[in-house]
Amino acid sequence: MIKKLPYAILYLICIIFSCKASAQKVLQIETSGKAQTTKLFIGQTLTFQIHDLDYPDWQTAVIEDLLVEDSLVLFGPRYIHIKNIKAFKFDRGWTQAANKSLLTFGAGWSGFAFVGTLTDGNPDTNYRWSDALVSGTSILLATAIPAFFGTKKIKFGKRKRLRLLDLRPN
Repeated sequence: MIKKLPYAILYLICIIFSCKASAQKVLQIETSGKAQTTKLFIGQTLTFQIHDLDYPDWQTAVIEDLLVEDSLVLFGPRYIHIKNIKAFKFDRGWTQAANKSLLTFGAGWSGFAFVGTLTDGNPDTNYRWSDALVSGTSILLATAIPAFFGTKKIKFGKRKRLRLLDLRPN
């Protein structure tokens, strides 16, 4: 065991010095009055809108590169200056989870109430309007939540701005 220890230390030293620095280029969303920022990295998919009248719709592309000196973001074959970016749109993950949970709950409630009515042997119990109401409300909420809360839009202007940072060592 002791004879192998110098080899392990030598191995760790080789790994540490052969790794690249973890610093990189970053597109950062800043809000005035807040220290917290949102960082976007190369390779991340973004849905964005630009000020150009030829492309008023939302566009989705992958960040290919960030040119910090020129304040340009490379989205596939085209460069966009960060001042021309009007807004970003992000999907919220919790809405899809809520959708799935509410659909499962609504279907399960109706399914168990219907199967229970058929198999309990009591002629006084039956599938009620309240069971259908609970299931219908759950399914209605499952479709309404992603429609109203599915995406978060960040518009740039007075309070929010974009900044390109190069965190690589010189």
